[in-house]
Amino acid sequence: MNATRRDGTGITARPPRVLLRGSGDPGPAVVVYRLESGPHRQTGVVVEVSIDDYRGGRIRRHEATQPARVRELEEQAEATGVERMPVMLVHRGHLSIADITAETPTARLHDGGATHTVWIRRDEAGARALCDEIGRIGNLYIADGHHRMLAADRYAARRGLGSGHPSAYTLAALFPSDEMRILGYHRCFALAPGSTARDVLDRLAEHPLTERIEESPAADTEPGVVAIGVGDRWYRLRLRASGVLDAFAIEQELLPKLHDLTAAEADAAPGRQHAVETCWCDGRNAFRLIPHPPTIDQVLTTSDEGRPMPPKSTWFDPKPTAELFRRPLI
Repeated sequence: MNATRRDGTGITARPPRVLLRGSGDPGPAVVVYRLESGPHRQTGVVVEVSIDDYRGGRIRRHEATQPARVRELEEQAEATGVERMPVMLVHRGHLSIADITAETPTARLHDGGATHTVWIRRDEAGARALCDEIGRIGNLYIADGHHRMLAADRYAARRGLGSGHPSAYTLAALFPSDEMRILGYHRCFALAPGSTARDVLDRLAEHPLTERIEESPAADTEPGVVAIGVGDRWYRLRLRASGVLDAFAIEQELLPKLHDLTAAEADAAPGRQHAVETCWCDGRNAFRLIPHPPTIDQVLTTSDEGRPMPPKSTWFDPKPTAELFRRPLI
């Protein structure tokens, strides 16, 4: 089925050519995808979106990318000819899919601490109507998958096979913005030899942006308050009002003052960034900073303004899982 776009400013989408885990290509269909984690639930659709919309700024980003990770994903696409995970995109408003979730699911699995449920309705007319509805959306926003989106762009540029070829699109899961959940990202830092946690706390306390630091029984944050974890002890750093998001304050103001006290920033193991008791910092000569997460409206606003947020500013949870959907690129 051809992709549809309402006009020159709308999103171009088409029904996904996907191979669902354990089943074949359903042909033109509406694919509804629900993610659940604890009491949280978000329900969206899986479609193919045009790389041209990314190039034209209709699919907007909010974070910078790391070249090495993009190259790795490009090499995977070249080697396998398959996309294994959709980019997670956010849109304002809601799509007309509620009736489909009343049907028996096509697939359900538990992975990564979340439940993934998929409904596939083989309905060419319904799939076309859904893509028309998506075409009336002004913009989409990348929640998770900045590296995959850029890698897809570069793959398409190398192939240069035209707007109808699979490489001119990428697989995407679209969710309404008011159903998204953002957690505070744990930023873990190893201390340089000879540095101590007290050195870090003293340096932060002296910073003009710091109003006060106080001990806390837990990793407690709120707007304007950053949690600091040192061993098994927690502190609350209250920022002076500055008019900038907490993530920007950490990246642009606080961290530069600690560069001589830290040896490296490390990622926690996948899926463990927010489990305080199993964080990378545990048992190490290290500390962690946890900013209060931005709201989804703040993320979308920075995207609209073309101001990428600092690395590790957002952790959308839950996320799509790898290998549930597989989309051939050839």
